[in-house]
Amino acid sequence: MKTTNDSRKPFSYVSAMIVGLALLFSFTAANAQSGKCSDCFVSSFGAITVYHVAQPGTNFGFGFEAGSWNKDESPFSYFIGTKMQWFKSTGDKSENTAERIRYSVYVKGQYEVINRLYVVVAPAFVNLSSFETQAGLRYVFPLSKFIGVGIEPAYSFVQKQYSVNTNIHFALK
Repeated sequence: MKTTNDSRKPFSYVSAMIVGLALLFSFTAANAQSGKCSDCFVSSFGAITVYHVAQPGTNFGFGFEAGSWNKDESPFSYFIGTKMQWFKSTGDKSENTAERIRYSVYVKGQYEVINRLYVVVAPAFVNLSSFETQAGLRYVFPLSKFIGVGIEPAYSFVQKQYSVNTNIHFALK
């Protein structure tokens, strides 16, 4: 007798809707603000980013990355970062607490599609034992010449889950 576990289906629909709304917001905001911003334009600069991760099945997640943010030379930028997430317990008594923590080290490439909207791809090494690849979009709104805030909806191909990062970028100028 074959049984299925459909307990994750409603949550995956909600997750897909959240990511869909985030993408819609990103495109709408990017089009609304696609005008030139002479006060906040810098050719190329080093940056540090701190972010919060929201993903189904996690209690909390955060990360940081550093790299070169190119504006004039190329629409391609790169970053090296790390992320840590705490996943909810499955209730299995044999589950180890360390199995619920996921630590990732990654290299992220981003390509500017339109002003302030980027396509990102990040291959990662997870828990020193496996590889993961995540792809998504990043929209960044500059608050000043040196600080920007952003949203980054993405999809993990191995985990088969969506996540949304809310981030703050600091230019090292």
